[in-house]
Order: sequence, then C-alpha cells, then structure tokens
Amino acid sequence: MKKIFTCFAVLFAFVAAAHAQHMQKAKLSPLTQRYLQEAAKQNAPRVPNYVYKNINNKPYISALIKVGTGADEGKLKALGAYVGTKAGSVWTVQIPLESVAAFTNIPGISYIALDAPIYPLMDSARRQTRADSAQQGINMPAGVSGKGVVMGIIDAGFDFNHPAMFDTTYSQYRIKRIWTQKSGGTPPAGFSYGNEMTDTNVMKARGSDTVILSHGTHVAGIAAGSGYGGSANNMRYRGMAYESDIVLVGIMPAPGQWVAGGESDIIDGISYIFTYAASTGQPAVVNLSWGSTLGPHDGSSLFSEACDALTGPGKLFVCAAGNNGQDTVHLQKTFTSSDTSVSTFVTFSSALDTDHLFTWVDVWGDTGNTFCLNVKLYDNINAIDSTLIVCLDDNVHDFKLVGTNLDTCYVTITTAISEYNSKPHAFVEFHSRVHDNICLTATSSAGVVNMWEGYVYPPTGYYGHLKKLGYPWAVSGDVNMTVSDIGSTRSAITVGAYTSKPSFINISGSALSYSATRYKIAPFSSLGPTEDSRIKPDITAPGFGVVSSVNSYDTTYNVGGPGYSSVISAYTDPGSGRIFRYGILAGTSMAAPCASGIIAMMLQLDPTLGPDGAKDIINTTAIKDIYTTALPPEGNTTWGHGKINAYGVINYLVHELSVKNLNMEPMNCFLYPNPNKGSFTLSYTANTPEQLTIEIMDISGKVVSRDTWFVNKGGNAKQISAQTLSKGVYLTKVSSAKGYNIIKTVVQ
Repeated sequence: MKKIFTCFAVLFAFVAAAHAQHMQKAKLSPLTQRYLQEAAKQNAPRVPNYVYKNINNKPYISALIKVGTGADEGKLKALGAYVGTKAGSVWTVQIPLESVAAFTNIPGISYIALDAPIYPLMDSARRQTRADSAQQGINMPAGVSGKGVVMGIIDAGFDFNHPAMFDTTYSQYRIKRIWTQKSGGTPPAGFSYGNEMTDTNVMKARGSDTVILSHGTHVAGIAAGSGYGGSANNMRYRGMAYESDIVLVGIMPAPGQWVAGGESDIIDGISYIFTYAASTGQPAVVNLSWGSTLGPHDGSSLFSEACDALTGPGKLFVCAAGNNGQDTVHLQKTFTSSDTSVSTFVTFSSALDTDHLFTWVDVWGDTGNTFCLNVKLYDNINAIDSTLIVCLDDNVHDFKLVGTNLDTCYVTITTAISEYNSKPHAFVEFHSRVHDNICLTATSSAGVVNMWEGYVYPPTGYYGHLKKLGYPWAVSGDVNMTVSDIGSTRSAITVGAYTSKPSFINISGSALSYSATRYKIAPFSSLGPTEDSRIKPDITAPGFGVVSSVNSYDTTYNVGGPGYSSVISAYTDPGSGRIFRYGILAGTSMAAPCASGIIAMMLQLDPTLGPDGAKDIINTTAIKDIYTTALPPEGNTTWGHGKINAYGVINYLVHELSVKNLNMEPMNCFLYPNPNKGSFTLSYTANTPEQLTIEIMDISGKVVSRDTWFVNKGGNAKQISAQTLSKGVYLTKVSSAKGYNIIKTVVQ
C-alpha cells in the first residue's frame, strides 16, 4: 500500500510539474500566432509584414515581451536571442528566425508580441507658437534656446551634413550621437544591432541614413534646426531648440534592404537617447513622428508600459497624434441581449495597386466579455461566400472566399486574450483579388467592441474605410479614437496639428495653396479620446504647411524631382558645392517636433520636469482662441488643451523659478537650469550699470558662497560654479542698492 501511495505521489508531482510548466508557457499576440503558422506553412521563416534585422549577417525578428519573476535571461541567450532595453517587466528582444517557435516555450515569459511595422505620420511655426518671443526673451531677462538639453529624434531620412544640424554660424556641429539601427557596424553598448557613430568625421562622411526619405531631416529641423541657409538672416526657418544637442536614431535601411521599423525599435531608441543624456548630465526629450492604427488604444500595450517605465523627471517623450482625422477607420459597438451584432464593409486604400489589395482590422473587446467574427462577400445584393463564425479560441483561421470574378479573397482571423489587459482580441488580415464587397460582422450579447482598420506597406501607412456601402443593415465607421496607440500612452505628450500656413511662394516663384483654413484644426489631425476615455491629443501645434530642412541625398527635392515644387529656398555650400534645401511638409509629424523643441526649452529652465509636470504647464498656458473656442478644463478630443504656447510656458517657468521679496523693488533676473548640478547661469537685465552682490545660502540662512558682479545696462549673464556644494535646496540672493531677489536653487 505504501508503494502504491508513493507511486501516486510521484505521478501527482510529475503531473503537477508538467501542468505548471504548461501554465508558464507564454501567451502569444495574434501577430505572433500568425507568424508561426505562416512560417510553418511556407517553410520559410521570413513572413511579410514583420520587423526583421540582420545581426552579424543573420536574420532576426523583433519583439516586445513581458516577463515574470522567473524569467531567465540565460535561456534567451542560449537560443541565440539578444535582449536590449529592460523597461520594467517589458523587454525588447531580437530572436533568430529559426528559433521563434522554441522561444515561445521559454518559461518565465508571460507574453510575446512580435512587432508590427510602423510608418511616418507626415516658417510660420515659431510665430504661431510664440516661440520667436521666447527665443528673443521679450519682457524676460534672456532668451531660451534649448541649450544644455538633448533633443532626440527617432526617425528616418536624416541629412547629417545639413546646415540646420550646425549652430547658427555654421561652424559648430551639434549632432552628438547617431545610431542607425538597420545598418551593419558597431552597435551601441547594451544592444546587439545597428551601427553607432560617435565621431563627427564619421558622421559627416556617412552623410545620411537613407536616400529615399527626408522625413527625419524635416522633423529634426523643426525641433532643433539652426535655420542656416534658409533665408538671408538664417532665422526664417529656424527650429525651436536651436542650441540643443542632437541625438539621431535612424530606423530605416537603404533601398532594397527594407525590413521595417517596429515598436521595439522605438523603445530601444528612447532608452539609448535617455542613457546618453544621463551620461552627460543633461535632460532629454525624444520625438517620434511615426505610428499606426493597430493596438488597444487604452495605454495598456507593451509599448505603453515600457515607455511609461522609461520616462520620468528630465526624460520626456513626445509623439504625433496621427493623420486619420478624416479616415473612418474606427468603429465602436455596444452589444446588449437584444442587439447582438454589427456589420461593416471593409474597403482598401485607393493608393494601393489593384494587385496588392491588403488591409488589416484590429478588433478589441471588453475584459470579461467575448465576441465572434464572420466575413462574407456580397455582390450588389446577396452574400455569395462566407467564412465560418470564429470565436475567441487562441488560434489562427485561414479562409478563401471566391468572388464573382472566380478569383479569391484571402482572410486570416487570429484570436487571443491579451495578457497585458485581459481583453479579447482578434486580428483580421485581408488580401483581396475580387471585386465584391467584403463584410465584417462582430457578434456578442454584452460588452463593447472597438475595431481599427489600417495597413503598412513600408514605409507608408494605407487606409481604406469602414463603410455602410448602401446596405441598410450595415454601419459606417467614424473618426473617433483615431489617435495612434503609441499616442495613447499615458506618459506621452501627444500632439495634434492645426493649420499655420496654407499658402506659400516656392523657389520658382509659383504660388502654392492648400484647401485648409489658417488657424483651424488640420483636417487630417487624429481625434481622441483613448479607448479608456482619456483626453488625447494633449495639445496641438503647427502641422499643416511647415517649412523645414530636407535631405540633400533625397533626389525627390532636386530640380526636376517630384518634390521640387514644394522647395521654398536653397543654400549652396561654398566649400563642397552641395545644395541644401528647405521645403514644405504637412502632418502631425510636423506638429510633434514643434512641441518637442518647446519642451526642450522648458527643460533648459527646469531639467527635472516630468511628463505630468510638463503637461500641466503646457495645458495651463495653452492658447485658446476663436478657432479652439472655449475649452473645458479637461480639454477636448480635437484640440486637447488648445495650441501650444512657447512664450507662455517659458514665462511661467521664469516666474515660478524666482522667489521675489515683494517688500523691495523687484529685479529682472532668473537662474537656470534649476535644479542643477552645481553649475548654473544667472541672467540679469539692468536699467543702468551697477554692482550686484550674489550670495548662496543654505536652507538655514548660512552664507556658503559670496561674490560681486558688475553689470552693464541691458542683458547680462554670469556663470556660477558651486560644485563643492552637497545636494540639497539653497537660496541664491541677488542684491543691488535698490533691493534684492531670492531664488530657490536646487542642487542635485
């Protein structure tokens, strides 16, 4: 009997261990499930529409994973995988293609999400945001230019030699680091892929990350460009934070080598920029003007979780809201026991080749509820073919529907319960060769379903529409909740676009005019709210008709090129003879760097600003006019809190950082950066020449440093070095014969 009991005990232990091991197996996102099935079906690991990298001449696929306490990095490395950024429990990984299936069985990983590709969200901007006044220091002791702040740009199509990347005299190079993620070379410390450039001569010799795009150069010019060569005084197309240090992360390879860019690339890029800034003791803001319609749009995605873990005091992330404000790519349905279905027709972007009609629909339900999906082909009246009804079963389902032309519409439906928000999730892929209408139906007896349509054929996003198409029982989509999933991140400062300038005179003297009303919201600017009912975008900035630098290696903007008509000015370098141009682009891609540059100016004054603090100041000082109309305190889903106001935020910080003694005559001075590391600048505007006394006191009032300073009439600046002071709060007292100011000073 004892032996039988022992056998049962051993058997039970074995079964329990096996069950525990099974329970530890990672859940897979629908895109991950689809990849595994397609790779097995095609007997080829490179499945289209995923994010790949070549590491040491070997192909890898990119992913975000969520790990638990039992995660063993050694097991990942044993499969040949590389771990990059660790943002809390979310890691970026590069997985060898031959090991993806084995990777899904590693214990300690709770969720695996292979990357889906993302795409770019495509002169008067400084004036519209009042940044020109902040840069000039009008009615303030001094101007602000982003000096001492790292401006990070994650993008593609950079011109490393454009004069905009230099200072305003075209003599000092401002790019400090470049990481081209998709090219071979020496990766940055902590990463396994791409090529890092730290030597100025190497950067200049390389020239560009890609010759087929100018997006990154344009974005960088708006955020931080010097404006050199753009106009006679070099100021007309100057960017916001024109004295900031620049770090570029290129996420696109050369033509013919396209393997897309994905969310894990962005997380690695954010981490890289923040790490560099920390090494130099500087605050940083990162700009991203890419995105997609995929994702839960509720701030719970692995990208959002990782981004929230990376940002913080002196580490800010800004992103474009998206350009889907006119695209009915979203549909929401609330089910009841008496209203159990919703049907809509999925259409394709008119920009896609008729032989390449692809699109995706990403469907998300409510926690605790479920739903089922069905796809049918309709001629003008009747259904002619149908898939089975697919309910959530954590599987991939392939269907072939035959149209009236006897060709095929391929449909793949992949379902899962998301590990990170416990919501039912289905990803539907369409590849159509038919001319019939494609109807997608969702059914449930309770809960809410949201679906978003969109497709990426790198490097461009394509949108059809969710339409009724005249069928009385069907519904059309809407433009609500079209802010990207990345833009739904809680810590992100998400920027919509308004029309700052709809008409221009180009370099040939021709008038260009766009069908938009100046000062109104740009018609393409994506709308909120998020799926969990938060207000997004947070703010708007100029995005429709912005002139900035373009990539001189991109022949699109050369004479005779398709983009030459949008070129506004050109500068020929006298040494090299190379022509550098400034041109027009439009999109929330342009609005985001407007805001990023202004935020760099804010960080110059207060390097400890975090996401919430920065948003509070931006929201409080935002411009509200007859176009925004009166906005509620929480903002609205079109404008957020209004139009970003550079002069307002800088003026706010200048006065917030000064503590004046109101019993004495006030003095026009301020101290920055504040907090600091023992070195700061004291700025003072004098009405007449005079002598000042500068005292630094500890919190008890004990004087720990004293100096005198003779100032001239007008603006003056003095560098203060107090690096011997220990960390803490001090009081800097600036005294004249007429009075004094006391400024609370934080040494970190």
